[in-house]
Amino acid sequence: MNILGHTHVALAAGRDDPGWLLGAVLPDLAPMAGVRVDRSALPDDVADGVRCHLRTDASFHALPAFLRGAKAIRWALDARGVSSGPARAVGHAGWELLLDGTLVRSRTEGAFRRAMAAGSSATVAMSTGDAARWEAFVDRGRTAPELGFDDPRWVADRLYAMLGRRSRLRLPAEQVPAVVEVLAEQRPAVVEVAAEVLRATVESVSRAPG
Repeated sequence: MNILGHTHVALAAGRDDPGWLLGAVLPDLAPMAGVRVDRSALPDDVADGVRCHLRTDASFHALPAFLRGAKAIRWALDARGVSSGPARAVGHAGWELLLDGTLVRSRTEGAFRRAMAAGSSATVAMSTGDAARWEAFVDRGRTAPELGFDDPRWVADRLYAMLGRRSRLRLPAEQVPAVVEVLAEQRPAVVEVAAEVLRATVESVSRAPG
């Protein structure tokens, strides 16, 4: 699950305080910012949100709808000549980002913005250098335009940048149009099951201990 999905589940848990929401997205944001977080040093509300994030991922990644959807994207990319590593990564992450696309311009996106506004509260759990990088990342996030997870081209460009940091998963630039095509084809299927996937994840997380 990606940042808006995690924010949605955190809200559904009955809390909307910024520290909790920040923790719910922090494990996804920290790698994007290139920082390491000492979870034992986080403020209690942020640490609680991180635990919500971990429960959410464990629940979501076991859902049949997600597994089927990620496989469908991967197979469609395989058929277009995308190698197995990038195809598998795009299948997994691409489905998650398309799910986020069902939550843009909603209460969830507003809550994510509030989480970013509270980003400085996590710096106590970072080294000096990482704290500076994190603050710069948060500053960019506070002023970023609307998220484009509902746009297959925007999602494909994001995936291209993300996977470019991983040599075995790197997506060749000339294959980005194939990713755009597949994501556009698969997006209606994600939209169709999104509400049920989110509901099932929330229910599972609410039953999980901790």
